[in-house]
Amino acid sequence: MRVHGYAERFDFDSQTIGGWVFDADAEDNRNVRVVAIFEGEPVGEATPSGSRDDLRKITSQDTTYVLQCSRSFTAVDVLSGRLAVKALSGGREAAMRFTANGVTALNRAAVNLLPAGSQSVDSSAVVGLRGHLFLTGGSNSLLSQYRAPVDDTLIAHVDRWADVFAQRRERCDARGIIYLQTVLPEKMTVLRADAPLKIDGPSPLFRELEGRLRDDDFYISGLEPFEQWSSEDDPYLMADTHLSATGAQRVFANMTARIDPSLVPTINAIRMDEIRYAAGDLTERFELPIHSRIVEPSEAQMSAYGEGLTMVEKHFPPTNGSIGRRFRWVNDTAPSPLKVLVFGNSFFSIGDFAGLLSWWGKYFFGEFHFHWGPDVDWNLVDELHPDIVLGQTVERFLTKVPEA
Repeated sequence: MRVHGYAERFDFDSQTIGGWVFDADAEDNRNVRVVAIFEGEPVGEATPSGSRDDLRKITSQDTTYVLQCSRSFTAVDVLSGRLAVKALSGGREAAMRFTANGVTALNRAAVNLLPAGSQSVDSSAVVGLRGHLFLTGGSNSLLSQYRAPVDDTLIAHVDRWADVFAQRRERCDARGIIYLQTVLPEKMTVLRADAPLKIDGPSPLFRELEGRLRDDDFYISGLEPFEQWSSEDDPYLMADTHLSATGAQRVFANMTARIDPSLVPTINAIRMDEIRYAAGDLTERFELPIHSRIVEPSEAQMSAYGEGLTMVEKHFPPTNGSIGRRFRWVNDTAPSPLKVLVFGNSFFSIGDFAGLLSWWGKYFFGEFHFHWGPDVDWNLVDELHPDIVLGQTVERFLTKVPEA
């Protein structure tokens, strides 16, 4: 059974589903049945009874359908899989897919079920004004960081961070290696106008540290890429605490301006020309299937930079945690021959998506190494002797100063 087709339109008021279907193996496409199944029970059925001009290139037979359901359903029912749509033909069946527009409508409807300010099941996150999900709690008690007073204790904490960075720079200088450092902001800092909370700006700790270091030549401001945001795409994913591909592009270009400025025009010229949808790291906290719309570069765009790209190490420590993971790439066709070693966190990660900074690093540098952890491993630095050591952390982790 070679079925083509989609469930495209969901009307929650009339309880109908519309779309098109075509079985290339069926003699008469009107014999194809489209069935809605709610929690294992059939709740509606339709057969193709019309066509559209844009489908004439597939077949001259009837292809469009409108399916009436016998019970009400919501976007959550569809996205969670409680309501499925299947095509049946000749004793065989195939699940119907949703179009991108269909997923967008479903996603919007699911978010609308929760008004702004709604908390997640574990009270660690909230729904924002445009449907963005924001982390507020968790192990780092994020919201409390925004309410911390600027007192002697906080300033002493900033001093400790500045001391660690100064020591890193001194040790890199002694090895003839360039040291750079950045701290990335929280989603709630950047999209604070969308948060259903009073957020005046960065957390006091981040604001004080950024103010202390912003003019130092080793420090790369994490706030600067977001200060004049003009893209239609948001810098952070809707259902996630991490960057969108466009956000990562801006952050990476800002970093690269200090590493190899000649790369910046090439990085900025990469277009976001593919769309998909995926759950995020905040989705499960709400127990709702809220997805992020992901706009990213196509593989074809990156082919010129990736012909010589090889992952040479993928190391996972024996524990289940992330600390200690290592990923290394060599790339003979990268625009820059530099060897870059990053010590950071999930904003870099395994680099399998353009919202992760390692994705950009592996395409643009001759050697790119990422070590997951807050400390600099000086034995690894001596083993690799990179051109650049880049330290990276994120605003919520500033409450704990690393040892090295």
